[in-house]
Amino acid sequence: MKNLLFGIIFLGWTLALAHGPNHNLAEAAKKRGDYKSALRYTLKQLDEDLKSLGKDAPETIISYSKAGYYSEKIGQYKEALKYNFEALKRQKRLEEKNDSTLASMYNNMGGVYNKLKQYDQALKYYFESLKVQEKLFGKNHRSSSITYNNIAGVYRKEEKYKEALDYYHRALKIREEALGKNHYSVALSHSNIGLIYFQQDKNTKALEQLDKALKIQQKKFGKEHSFTRKTQKNINYIKKQMLKSKKA
Repeated sequence: MKNLLFGIIFLGWTLALAHGPNHNLAEAAKKRGDYKSALRYTLKQLDEDLKSLGKDAPETIISYSKAGYYSEKIGQYKEALKYNFEALKRQKRLEEKNDSTLASMYNNMGGVYNKLKQYDQALKYYFESLKVQEKLFGKNHRSSSITYNNIAGVYRKEEKYKEALDYYHRALKIREEALGKNHYSVALSHSNIGLIYFQQDKNTKALEQLDKALKIQQKKFGKEHSFTRKTQKNINYIKKQMLKSKKA
């Protein structure tokens, strides 16, 4: 695998409904980047929710979902799956099945399976999420662009570059229409597309896309920002590879 930096976004949606002191402590720990503490407080909140509200209460489902999210963040993928499955199972029992919460949970499941390199399962849940999103918002909603990006990322890991490009282009189109051509997420899409072209040895196309990403990032973040510097590093690397090919 060529040593370049892909900017893949994995959707980590979780529900934000404060319903207890441990929930608030978990949120504070999350803001500090202390996911171990966030998980510990969330499990305390989950225990309280189960005792006081019952296993199918919306607050309990939230706590299960957050426990899954924090478990994934600290690399406890089996635990993450367990909590996410519980959240998903209980959410499906609710009257409204095709809501944004369900789409979020499917995406979270896809993210965990992606980390576990179980790509068929990851795609299964990403497509389930996409199905719900399209029913709720239509095919060109911003939320779908994130899921398209996640799907493309899985195809990239499987080295299915044609499929990856297809979904990265879909994400790009939605982002340009919804956010404008100079949004930072548009730059991310250009970068992802460019690096797929590089994987296919289409270096000219790769540089065209990376240059578009670089211009947006320079305008938004400046030349010294880490995003900008990574894109510049990738451009420099591809140019060096092209020069080597010419000399060979």
